Amino acid sequence: MQRRAAGYTQEHLAKQMDVDRTTVHRWEKGAATPQPWQMPKLTRLLKVSAAELRSLLPGSTDTVAESAAAPEGGGGGRSEVLKQYGQDEQVKPHVASPLAQVGGLVTDWLSVNFSTGASATLLPVTEADTHVAEGMLDMFRQLDHTHGARQYRRQVSSYIDNELEALLRRPASDEQVARRRARLTAGFCELAGYQAVDTGSPDQAQAYYQRALTLTAVSNDQAYSAYLVAVNLGHLALHCGDPETAPQWATSAQAAAGTAVSPAIRAAIAAVVARANARMRRESEATRLIVQAEQLLDSADRQDEPDWIRYFNHAYLADEVAHCLHDLGRAPAARSQLAEALSGVGEDRGRRRAIDAALLAATWLRSGDLDRVCAAGREAVAYAARTGSGRCIERVAGVLADVQVHSDYAPVRELREFARAVLPEADDVALTLSGGA
Repeated sequence: MQRRAAGYTQEHLAKQMDVDRTTVHRWEKGAATPQPWQMPKLTRLLKVSAAELRSLLPGSTDTVAESAAAPEGGGGGRSEVLKQYGQDEQVKPHVASPLAQVGGLVTDWLSVNFSTGASATLLPVTEADTHVAEGMLDMFRQLDHTHGARQYRRQVSSYIDNELEALLRRPASDEQVARRRARLTAGFCELAGYQAVDTGSPDQAQAYYQRALTLTAVSNDQAYSAYLVAVNLGHLALHCGDPETAPQWATSAQAAAGTAVSPAIRAAIAAVVARANARMRRESEATRLIVQAEQLLDSADRQDEPDWIRYFNHAYLADEVAHCLHDLGRAPAARSQLAEALSGVGEDRGRRRAIDAALLAATWLRSGDLDRVCAAGREAVAYAARTGSGRCIERVAGVLADVQVHSDYAPVRELREFARAVLPEADDVALTLSGGA
C-alpha cells in the first residue's frame, strides 16, 4: 500500500492531513473520497501523481481526480475566486457579481448529492436526520465559541467528510428536506472555514467558504450567499492583510442579493466594510458606515431576521466599531466600545473575550497606562489559555511583544511570567516578534 511505502500509519497520515484517522480509513476502503483541496497535499505526502492517486482511491471519480490539479486550498487564490463570481483582479467597485448564477458552478459531486429522487438501495433523508445534523452544528459552534478551533476542528472536518458526505449521498424525502440539508452542510462548511482562519490556514478557509457558497446557491438562499461573500470572505481578506478586497466583495454581494438582505445582515456587511476603510485610514468613510450599521441594527426586527444572523447584536457591532476606532488611533473611544462589547458577551465566549481583552490592553498601551495594560493583558492571557485559538495567541503575543520595551517595570515582568506559565505559545511568539529580547 502506498501509504505504508511512504512511511505513514493511518494515524500519522491523518495528522499530516489534519483529519481524523477514521477519515483516512474511509478513503482507503472507498467509503469516502478526499475533498478537492485535500488532493494536492495528499499527492505530495504519498509521493504520487494525481493520476496515480486516483487509481489508489477506490471511491475516486474523474471529477475528483481533475480537482487534484488545482493548487492546495482550493480555487487558485484570490484571483480565481474573484473570477468565479464574474470578476477579475482589476474588479471595480459597484460592479455587480451575479451570485444567482453561482449554481451553475456546482460540481458534479454536489449536484448528485442534492438529489431528491427515490433510491432502491439508500434510505431517504428525513426531517429527523436534518434535526440531528442541526444539533451537531449547534454543539460544534458552541465548542468553537468557548474553546477556539484547535481542539475540535478535526472533529468538525471529520463530521463533514464522513457523516455529512454520507447524508448527502442519500436521496432526500422531499425538496424542503433537500434544501435544509444543503443549508446545514453550508453551515458546517462556514464553521470549518472560520476554524481554518483561526488556526492559520486561509487557503483552506477560502475553499470551505467556496463550498458553502455553492450549497447556498443550490438551496437558493440569496441572503446567506451574500453574507458568506461579504462577511466571511471580507473578514478573510482583512485577516490576510488585504483590506482593499473586502469592500469589493460587499458591493458585489449586496447588488446580487438585493432585497433578500435583511437589516441585520446589511449591518454586519457595513461593519466589515467599515473595518476595511479604518484599516486603510479612511476615517470619514469608516465613520459613515459605522453610523449606517447602527441605524440598520436599530431598525432590525429580531423575529424577522434569519436565525443565523441573530447573533449580530449591538455588543457584536461594538466589537467591530472598537477595532475600527483602534485602527484609526482613537484609543479612548475604542475602550468605550470595548466596554459595551464585553458587557454584552457571555463568559462562554472565550475567544471573543480574549481578543477584546488584548485589544483593550493595546488601547491602554497607546495611552501610556502600563498598569492598565498589564491588567487587561493578564485577563487576555487567562482567556486565551482556555482556548485553542491561534488568533488569540497572535493577539496576546502582540501585546506581550509591545510591552517588552518596558521590561524593567515590575508589572510588565509579572505579566510576561504569567504568560510564560499558562500560555507559553504566546510567549514564544512574543519573543520572536520582539527580536528574542
